Amino acid sequence: MLLTPLLVTWLALTPPPAAPPPAPQAPQAPSSDSDATSVYSLDEGAFVDQALEDLEAIERYAQGLRALQEQISKTRGLYERKQDIPYTPDEKRTLLTTWAAFSDYFASLELLRQRYWDFVKVPALTRQTKHAWGFLLTHGALTTELAHGLTYAELTSGRKQLEVLLDEPAEEYGLPAGTFARFKEKAIHVSTTTQLMTGDTYAEQLRPLLKKTGILNVRRAVWLLQETRLNSKAARSKLLKRGFTLFAKAGADVLKDSTAHAVFPVQRSVAEWMGDTRVKRIGQPLIRREQTLALLAHMQPGDILVARQNWYLSNIGLPGFWPHAELYVGTPQDWATFLDGDPGVRDWLKTLPGSPQTLAQHLAREYPSKWATYSAPDSHGDALRIIESISEGVSFTGPEHGMHVDYLGVLRPRLSPVEKARAIARAFHLQGRPYDFNFDFFSDSTLVCTELVYKSYAPSQEMRGVRIGLVDVAGRRTLPANEIVRLFDSEYGQPGQQLDFVAFLDGREQERDAVQGDVESFRRTWRRTKWDIAQQ
Repeated sequence: MLLTPLLVTWLALTPPPAAPPPAPQAPQAPSSDSDATSVYSLDEGAFVDQALEDLEAIERYAQGLRALQEQISKTRGLYERKQDIPYTPDEKRTLLTTWAAFSDYFASLELLRQRYWDFVKVPALTRQTKHAWGFLLTHGALTTELAHGLTYAELTSGRKQLEVLLDEPAEEYGLPAGTFARFKEKAIHVSTTTQLMTGDTYAEQLRPLLKKTGILNVRRAVWLLQETRLNSKAARSKLLKRGFTLFAKAGADVLKDSTAHAVFPVQRSVAEWMGDTRVKRIGQPLIRREQTLALLAHMQPGDILVARQNWYLSNIGLPGFWPHAELYVGTPQDWATFLDGDPGVRDWLKTLPGSPQTLAQHLAREYPSKWATYSAPDSHGDALRIIESISEGVSFTGPEHGMHVDYLGVLRPRLSPVEKARAIARAFHLQGRPYDFNFDFFSDSTLVCTELVYKSYAPSQEMRGVRIGLVDVAGRRTLPANEIVRLFDSEYGQPGQQLDFVAFLDGREQERDAVQGDVESFRRTWRRTKWDIAQQ
């Protein structure tokens, strides 16, 4: 019985609350320099805040994976097609964008799972809250990965043309070569299943501690426990159908596989690296605050920002290196400098109710409650200068939130001041709407980050705007932020160029820093793989 000694080992490392834990001997977790770099080194209040944030992320990822499964059901014929019938370019795009989205969700869940993996080293008797939260998030992420991953593996495995397509490098979708093969290897690994089954057992033992620490009073925590049971049942069902065959090959290598802890790595090195790096850098972006503030001197109202934080994607599930886009609206002082004095802006303002003299007067009169929010500084004392769609909804943010990230690019539309003023007014109109987790570009009731930029600059009778084509992602029309950079690259130096380069701050993970990049290096960024690390 191969699983029995492994099950005993895992359980020995995660004892019930009544007994102190022995020295850890678990499968190797992602390395860290010391406990000081771990999420468990946070004080209990900060740790719980981080756990709640990650719990919300797991819920979003689970919803996203379910939506992808629904999309697949509508295109199931592509997966079940006879493999001697070639796929068309459009069909390939649907298959690749769906796989890229799945890969994003799996890697993001894996990050969270590895972040809390060391709960096995946290004494359940003396550090009860951290131990309980750590297990809940680790096992919840694992079961979500397995339930959806095994379903996808079952649908795609053994189909030669499809497997070749999914395993080829696809830079525009952020997929390095061999991603699908590594996914299959980890999805069916015997150590992964051992963790599933022993985790299920430990969940029952830990229930009194979950209740004692108050975790069962958290709505999302109760949801995750229920979701974990459902996902575990689904994963077990898949494994029972093919388990013996799958494990016959994997079982012999489990004890010598040093990466067995990594369930769904996009790259082996990334899986080993990302958990450690992200834990060390919680709240510490690669771009320094001084760099962010210095960049403000080069910004103008109406600039478009593309941003990235490694291992934290605001619109996970969309392909490409750049996951987030924002509109830089600036301050009333900026408007006075760049917009209000322009004849076109003055003529436009005269047509508005009350004939305001400045853009600030118009927005304050048209949106008084929004103006009050916009006029207050952020928690760092900085003026709010950005409108972006984040999980909380379309929000006013300051440079600390919108620009203090790992990678940042700034582009400037080649438009007149009045068109930029109109775009800012459109963005103010959209502010306050919920985030669009369904990426539905045909509805204005909710907005994803790129949708805010897209609709603020959408061409119309009164403005030329910026023409950005939507693309098919997993069967739906949408706009990944990466497409904005690809558009800039494709048009650069051409007569119809719509965007100009302003700045690029390029993160360096190994140095924990960011450097200024030039236009040529920025143009190539859309080709970087999604889970890029340590650009040289």
